[in-house]
Amino acid sequence: MNPAEQSAEIGTERAQVKQWSRLWRPVLIAVAAVGVVLAVIVATSRSAWLLLGAGRGFVPEEYYPVSGYVLVLATTLGQAIGWAGGSGIAFYIMTRVGFPSNWPTWRLAMSIVYLGLVVFPLLIYHLLYGGWLLGLPRLGLEEWLAANHPDARWLLISAHRGVDLSLIPLAVVFLSLLWKTGGRVQQSLFIQTVLALALLGTSLAVALSLAIHSTLVHIRL
Repeated sequence: MNPAEQSAEIGTERAQVKQWSRLWRPVLIAVAAVGVVLAVIVATSRSAWLLLGAGRGFVPEEYYPVSGYVLVLATTLGQAIGWAGGSGIAFYIMTRVGFPSNWPTWRLAMSIVYLGLVVFPLLIYHLLYGGWLLGLPRLGLEEWLAANHPDARWLLISAHRGVDLSLIPLAVVFLSLLWKTGGRVQQSLFIQTVLALALLGTSLAVALSLAIHSTLVHIRL
């Protein structure tokens, strides 16, 4: 490679690094938005988090909603970080087995890991616990919640299906923007922000779904 080609390649790499270095802004916006949404959910369904009892034995009972918030938020961020790391690993493996080291390969890697983020946790949870725990009879549960914990009922019963189904539009938004916007996703802060919101929204939906299922199981046992 002659000096001119080397200089051009370095310039391209620097431009790409500069583009991706701006990601902290959309990520920060998405984290803040998810944190606020989760805070509202916890504040309006306090009894649900008392029933979950996250940190039981270590956290005073009156702080169960706080520990529940921290647990769900940590799970949400952990999944997003796992997606980022998993995408990097998938990209590396794909390039080692013959895929070109370019943006389409990155998109494919990110899409595969994203689908794993959406499907894998809930699928494994239902396979492991759906047969005997989640299948426990819940006759009278909704009435019991309505009479004793009305603020928990809307989250555990009314919103339960909506939380699970929200993964579909979130996946459509994320994958559509990733594949339909071409190289603009590397330059547009708006597209990056929407992608970050869709990704963290997906992680939050999965974390909330797991928390809801765990609370229902805890109540029945």
